[in-house]
Amino acid sequence: MIHEHLGDNRSGKSYLEALGAWEAHNQGKDIYVNCPEDPHDPSGYNCILNFPHYHIDLDEMKGQNLFNCYLMTDESVEFMDARRAASNSVREIGLFGYQATKRGVDWHYDAVRHKNIDPRIRLNPHYIHESFRIPKDPRQPLVSIRVRTTYRYGGTRTWFVLKPWLFYPIYNHIVLVRNEN
Repeated sequence: MIHEHLGDNRSGKSYLEALGAWEAHNQGKDIYVNCPEDPHDPSGYNCILNFPHYHIDLDEMKGQNLFNCYLMTDESVEFMDARRAASNSVREIGLFGYQATKRGVDWHYDAVRHKNIDPRIRLNPHYIHESFRIPKDPRQPLVSIRVRTTYRYGGTRTWFVLKPWLFYPIYNHIVLVRNEN
């Protein structure tokens, strides 16, 4: 299934993606993440997740032979910008999205603004999860996250993540993901 995570900066989008990755990891699925390269880190990457995962280059997604896995693409609009829609990399990501579900890939990507994402991608998710930070002020400690989930074929539900700090150790919230193109 394809999941789009929307919300203001610091509203919990990456947190929810990491939580889903943790659940998939505990189910034995392979986890793929677009962690940025970091020549100063011994692993060569500044990892977003703090548990076992594989690194993936979004410019080569269509060529990846992903099957029955969890794919987390953080800061996705950097790679799927509608203004770059004619580029090969954005087209490749769109084509990958058309094939992901039948290959058992649970793809989670995020954006601050839905309309900045290329239409081939933004019109394709099964679920849209919109997160709202409590309190709204990102300078204040996070107390909880309100999430409104909308299913493509109808139905919306609202749910809450209480005590989000319990899962802070599973991910690195200060990673800066950059598109080098």
